[in-house]
Amino acid sequence: MAAPDGRFGTLYNRITRTHVIITAFIVLGLLSFSLLITAIVQAHNRGQNTNTNTDTVIDKNGSCLTQGCISAANYQLRSIDSTASSSICTDFYKYACGGWKQTHFIQSNDVERTIIGDILNRRDADIERLLDAPIPQSNPQSWEYKLKTYYSECIDDYARILDSGKYMIGVLQDPQTIDGWFLFDNSAANASQTSLLKNQSYYTQISHIHGDFGVTALFGIRTKFDETDPSVKRLEFHPAGLTMEINDYVGNDDITQGRQAAYQLYITDVVGILAREAKITDENLTDRAFTIANDAFTIEKLLAESLQRHPTDNKPVVTNLQNMSQAFSFDFAALMGHELADPNVINILTPVYVTNQMYFQDVFGTILANEDPIYLRMVHNYLRWRLLSTYIEDLSYNYVHAHRIFLSAYYGYSLHTTNEAFCAREVIRRFPLAIQRLYTMNSVGHSTLTTVRNIFLALKDGLKQYINEHATWMEDESTKRYAREKIDALTESIGYAHIASDDTLLNNYYAEFEVTDDSHFLNAINYHHFHRWSLSTSLANAGILDHWDLFETRTSRLFDYIASFNRLFVVGSGMHEPLVDSQWPWPMNMGSLGVLLAQKLFASIDGPEGRTHLANGTRFDWWAPQTVLGYNKSRDCITNYYVNDLKHVDIDINGALIRVRLAGEPFSSTTLRHIGALRFAYNALMKDDQMKSFKMPGTYYTSAQTFFLAYAQTQCYQRDGLFEVVRTQLGTYDEQIALNTALIHMPEFAQAFQCTPKQDKCFD
Repeated sequence: MAAPDGRFGTLYNRITRTHVIITAFIVLGLLSFSLLITAIVQAHNRGQNTNTNTDTVIDKNGSCLTQGCISAANYQLRSIDSTASSSICTDFYKYACGGWKQTHFIQSNDVERTIIGDILNRRDADIERLLDAPIPQSNPQSWEYKLKTYYSECIDDYARILDSGKYMIGVLQDPQTIDGWFLFDNSAANASQTSLLKNQSYYTQISHIHGDFGVTALFGIRTKFDETDPSVKRLEFHPAGLTMEINDYVGNDDITQGRQAAYQLYITDVVGILAREAKITDENLTDRAFTIANDAFTIEKLLAESLQRHPTDNKPVVTNLQNMSQAFSFDFAALMGHELADPNVINILTPVYVTNQMYFQDVFGTILANEDPIYLRMVHNYLRWRLLSTYIEDLSYNYVHAHRIFLSAYYGYSLHTTNEAFCAREVIRRFPLAIQRLYTMNSVGHSTLTTVRNIFLALKDGLKQYINEHATWMEDESTKRYAREKIDALTESIGYAHIASDDTLLNNYYAEFEVTDDSHFLNAINYHHFHRWSLSTSLANAGILDHWDLFETRTSRLFDYIASFNRLFVVGSGMHEPLVDSQWPWPMNMGSLGVLLAQKLFASIDGPEGRTHLANGTRFDWWAPQTVLGYNKSRDCITNYYVNDLKHVDIDINGALIRVRLAGEPFSSTTLRHIGALRFAYNALMKDDQMKSFKMPGTYYTSAQTFFLAYAQTQCYQRDGLFEVVRTQLGTYDEQIALNTALIHMPEFAQAFQCTPKQDKCFD
């Protein structure tokens, strides 16, 4: 129908198909532009805090219904025991972890189960899966080829090579290095069964045992960052060479004597297996095996007695190889020329560290100074046993099985592990950088890295605010000034070392490691040769690994604070649920990973290492006497709470309750750190609370309540009763005691859950 004046029809006739298309594109362009602007704004908002999903959806009850909130709430609800809600104020642990304990049981080969332990187990299982995957980098010089070949040979040799002891026999009988053993040499007819038929000098034995095969006999060497200049590394000599703990050699109780007997039986069994592979069957073999076991144990006992007389502290003495050689009548300069892949990285006047000089005086001034034929034989047997035991798990299954039997007898419970699990742990221990690359390139996302960095920055600000507004135990301004300087200079390394993010860099780093696909034992020896190279490289270039080399030696830790660098390290394998999730709301992430990291950061101002290192990493005890008194007053307060209020703990052992009295020390300092960390992490949360007025779904908890519940659920555990008794007697209290004690001394927790606050909070 035409318009009355005819204009509509005229306009309609002028509109062509082209006009329609052009108009459509204009409209779509405007729409796209508006969507782009919206996306940019939302991305900007998310960038402000990646710890929470900002596309908030609120239901009629005021609950957050984002994907992150629902995921976090589901986890919390699965772990709580709602029937214990009446005990929230007195036993928050029971409420927070009761559901978890009902569904998470100790595995048959373990004595405990914890949240962190589960994360490590999942990490190891993931690494096993990745190690079993095909090798995309087929180049034999690539890090991935070497890593996976080492792993596959570790697994295969258990089943395929049943007589791998013959390789060890060849090492022990090589005239160019070890040149025999009492076990083999004295099997000849009419040979003495008390004295050596042939022997090397102590220097020759140690240079081959240490230098050629990397055995920690009598002492060990490692690199250590300079106490006055963290950009430099020094060589450190330290006590080593024991199989058991010091008390296991010097104690007289039934448990200690049982361990001593189990150890000597273990030596006898392994020596017998090796003798059979060497075709030694003389009538004196059994006597020689017992002699070797007694000799090895005797020397280790002498070392343990020296350490008992002179306990090792963490304050090494600065000296040099020339002075060491003169003081201990042993050519350490020549030894290091043999031990290091590049002897030019050190000379006789280069400063080195000696940890526990009195121990070295006992070893070289007493044990190795004795020329009695029986002593010569004992040291000879000890050194060769240390060589054999160092590589015991790199041999065939009969040797590995003997070792596991000993461990089961030593710990008092049966140990079992699959070959895959054992070999995975081996490559994690020996090739941490390659494992970092393999794991993180398959698991850690950029958003998670950003979330953890945001947590660190919030905690850094929160810790400084704590010093300024709380920390009344720091009773002088001088100590607070040092603390602020440390916090300002505090840095982080999150995820992985730079070298682990680049295949070419890793290939170059592992270029000196040679791997074969037909002998795991040879690969293990080749690893030592690579380790010699890495020591030399570390001395020449202290920063080659961004300082991750120090942290990565602690393979069971997911995060740590290293005082000599004033740096927090967070390894990629720890950045997963249930500790952190980039979609979770801020209180959940701050309560879980946030508080765990806060405990490490608090150690920068109160720990034995933190309080003795300055902001630049140099060693200096910066606590003033007033602060020492204030801290000890708080520590006494917590100790009194354990001794006079809690008094004891009842531990279930097979249905029988064993009562253990609480002494408070040395655990009170750990409790103070927990309180301090919770307090400044909580303040950091409240300063930047993204949940505002809405609550978590299901629990309907506020930000504060969610925060405390999140932390509590990182502490869930199950533990064997006997193991728990021993831990408690030694002064390490279980997570339930530690958590409840910390929370009961926090008025912030009392306010969040409307509990009656404790009058004396002990620590502010």
